[in-house]
Amino acid sequence: MEKDKRPQISRRDLVKVTGAGVALAAALGTGVFIAPRANAASAKAKALFFDVGGTILDWSAMPDKITNYFAGRGIAIDGKTFWIPWRTKLFFYMMYNSMIGSGFIPLEELATRATLALGRSRNIELKPSDAAGVLPLIGELDVYADVMPGLQKMRELGYMLVPHTQLSIGVLKKALLGRFKWDAYFTSENFSVYKPHRSIYLGAIKKMGLDRSEVIYVTSNQFDVFGAKGVGFRTAWVDRWNETLEPYGYTPDWQVKDFVGLAKVLETEKP
Repeated sequence: MEKDKRPQISRRDLVKVTGAGVALAAALGTGVFIAPRANAASAKAKALFFDVGGTILDWSAMPDKITNYFAGRGIAIDGKTFWIPWRTKLFFYMMYNSMIGSGFIPLEELATRATLALGRSRNIELKPSDAAGVLPLIGELDVYADVMPGLQKMRELGYMLVPHTQLSIGVLKKALLGRFKWDAYFTSENFSVYKPHRSIYLGAIKKMGLDRSEVIYVTSNQFDVFGAKGVGFRTAWVDRWNETLEPYGYTPDWQVKDFVGLAKVLETEKP
């Protein structure tokens, strides 16, 4: 039998190199990618990526906005009981679109479909034109009070600051881009998939020329903690609603209450 001429790589050597999972797959001839531990890298962070909805933009005004929007069209819908089911329905539609992989459907269309479906489940028949008006309400939201002072301190610390969101570019422009000087921004439209698909995280760092070890992902949404940690980013979870972290298997590197608290952590630890 011919001797195996593939290079013999020790486990210790493998964990010393970038992309250890790829090297291990090649060495073992399995063709299976084994992701490196999310906290294995030691490179200094250069960029902070931010989820937007609920992390930067204050969700708390949405129930009243939904109530008033439909009331102005003669439709009685209680925004307080509509808002969270609407978000949940829309999130499922986004995941379905990414998983089916038959072509990217813009968020505006998915949001309209989600609104129509939720209305019908409550015996409310909506016109598509009325259903289409819920998503743009997000563009009218303000930011949390801690966001701007926190961002300014993070800028002083030398980080690149990058919104990274499911929201459409139209909503992002209306709600956020003019409020602060960002270094870059990314939406699901850039990658034709929705979070937490791996490519929306990895595609962004490729476009910026960054290694995953150089990014800290900041989010208030637990699915982003799982998605970002799953591709090897360090993560900061902004726990705005006193939630219990779900036992999915990935835990954030930092847990803070707001952006000011995060800026203090970054100033102290210099990750």
